[in-house]
Amino acid sequence: MAVQLVAMPQLTEALNDQDDWTGLTDAASRRKRQNRLNVRAYRRRHKALEAGFKKGAFSMVRHSPMQIEEPAVPCWDDELQTVINLPASKVDATIGTTHNPLLPSSSLSADGKIFRPTDQTPHKIIFPLCPDHLITLLQYNVLRATIINIKILEPLLTVTSCSADTLNVLPEPSLPDQIPPTLWPTKLQQTMPHEDWVDIVPHPRWRDNVLLALGTFDEDELWSDTMGGLFEGYPQSEIECRGVIVWSPPWDFRGWEVTEGFWKKWGSLMKGCDDVLEATNYWRRQRGEEPLVVEI
Repeated sequence: MAVQLVAMPQLTEALNDQDDWTGLTDAASRRKRQNRLNVRAYRRRHKALEAGFKKGAFSMVRHSPMQIEEPAVPCWDDELQTVINLPASKVDATIGTTHNPLLPSSSLSADGKIFRPTDQTPHKIIFPLCPDHLITLLQYNVLRATIINIKILEPLLTVTSCSADTLNVLPEPSLPDQIPPTLWPTKLQQTMPHEDWVDIVPHPRWRDNVLLALGTFDEDELWSDTMGGLFEGYPQSEIECRGVIVWSPPWDFRGWEVTEGFWKKWGSLMKGCDDVLEATNYWRRQRGEEPLVVEI
């Protein structure tokens, strides 16, 4: 009986057997190899993002007129398990007739074995997303981004910091390439005890603003607004005015779009974050929307 071999997405960056962590039982060795693959993936994606910057994709709105670009349509990429933007001209609405579940990409077959999509599996991308699916998946994208950033910062976290109420300070990474530059702990993070949810924001000034303002706002309310009310059951009209949208690698703030309602409510935490506004307006232009004009 022939056995179909399917590539393992978690080993995409593996170069040889020394990078394969899937069969290891020792947690330390497994984490070491996982970190190596994460760093390799980060470097590759960072180079691609830098190349995009050199082409002027993120030109500042105040320095150049807004370019007329083809509107983008939010789509669900089942292979990457994330929401992506595609040009409207490339959207084939007939593909949206799939009956496959949006989440997860792997499922149980009738005999109890795990099924994973292959290149021959139809409907790897489901689009366009209806409003109900889009809202839920945008919220899921933010949750997914926070989990990924926590995993990246894992080498810096102590066992006790896993507790929700634990206050901790982050040490300076022992290896320069261990942590992406956007998540590298600031001096304030290294000296001021705080809960680790602050550390997952991929922007140093933004993190410092939050740390300096601790005690002056409701932390649970900030978290809920960041997630777009994922756990609160807000109505759709209210969700659209809240939160953050993550379009690209979670550790790169240039893929983070902050909603207008979030800017209005939490603008004091965004002081000095001009580049976050720049990134936000880039993604708004992709949908043919007017740029946000706010004081920061």
